[in-house]
Amino acid sequence: MADQSNFSKYPKKILVYISGHIIDNGFEWQDLNNDYEEIYNDYESILQNVANFVGETITEEDVQFFAKFIEINDDLLSQIFETNDKSLMEQLKIPQANDYSVEYSVNGSCTFTEYHESKFSSYDKDWVFGSLNQQHNDGNWDIYSGVLKDTSYDNWEINDWDIDEVKEINNTQESRDPRKLLENTEKLIPKLDRQTLVRLKYLINKELRGF
Repeated sequence: MADQSNFSKYPKKILVYISGHIIDNGFEWQDLNNDYEEIYNDYESILQNVANFVGETITEEDVQFFAKFIEINDDLLSQIFETNDKSLMEQLKIPQANDYSVEYSVNGSCTFTEYHESKFSSYDKDWVFGSLNQQHNDGNWDIYSGVLKDTSYDNWEINDWDIDEVKEINNTQESRDPRKLLENTEKLIPKLDRQTLVRLKYLINKELRGF
């Protein structure tokens, strides 16, 4: 499961208090969409100044948490700040972080050595080397005519890297996959005591009687 901010467990009235202070100090969630790297450090400092009062050391998850908290509760927070109606706090939504699969590519240059093997006919072993070079020069044999056996790489020099695609990982669906459940159960059973195993057997038999 994805790592969650510690603030996700805080009372909503504390989240509202912190949100109000960081908004007043220039914390705009839209800026993370526009230029995350440019403004992240500034927003971390803004949040840390307020978080000191509750004894929290700010992490990146915390900055993202409050940005998303303010985004999804934008209108409701405005009403709370304007009316001071604390009953509205119960309607606030708590954001949840998700896991994502990130596919990226790294490009650069290197020295590589390929190891090939080729079948070659000759009347004498000592003539193979010279004959092979002669046929290569004449265009009658190509270096890729053989079978590639192995490749070694050296002197890597990375030029750049790029994120190609980001895909959300559906943890809920995976946790409900019967095969995953069976795998997890098989790993868990050896760790259970006798009393728990007996109870588990009773529950399984109870479910089976319903089929």
